[in-house]
Amino acid sequence: MDLFSLTETEFFQKLTEGKNDNLHIAYKDFVLQVSEICSKSTHKGYVITALLYAEVEIQHLQTARQRDEVNQELAAFINKALHFVHHTLNHYKEMEIAMIPTDDCFDSINLEWNADKTDFMELCYALKIGKCLNSDATVTDIMKALAKAFNLNVNPNYLHKRFTELKSRGKKSRTAFLDVLQHRFNRFLHGSDTGEWESA
Repeated sequence: MDLFSLTETEFFQKLTEGKNDNLHIAYKDFVLQVSEICSKSTHKGYVITALLYAEVEIQHLQTARQRDEVNQELAAFINKALHFVHHTLNHYKEMEIAMIPTDDCFDSINLEWNADKTDFMELCYALKIGKCLNSDATVTDIMKALAKAFNLNVNPNYLHKRFTELKSRGKKSRTAFLDVLQHRFNRFLHGSDTGEWESA
């Protein structure tokens, strides 16, 4: 977030240069930008600092412009902007911004693993061996994270045992689950190319 973004707007530029053309439009854009900063930023301290900086700069303009006796329209917009920023700042300070805990991110998403646990194990090992995730993540880490996301009750020791059994399979059946995924995905792509959209 740019702390000086509010003072770099077209509206502020017009106030500084003493221009009145389309001032009402520039003011509306300024109000929208203040609103956007307050609603989208998760860093309350940065928002307060940006508003405080804008308030001080507008106060300085107000003093300088009144001393120079500018036209009433420009002075009126300076006063409006000052009051708007001041009241927004006071209101924002009183707001409590609730951050969603990381552990609750999946709570609102209902995903359930419908395939076999051996298939789950095959996927976890493939993600690790394929270097699809951060290098320090172990197979057990991947299993625990995905099991939580998919509401699956698994024992890592059991899955490691099943992996040993998997290696003893015949070569044609060692990656049965991944082979099925590849086949179904290719059918889906073929359907999208032809417009037939085959079901997997």
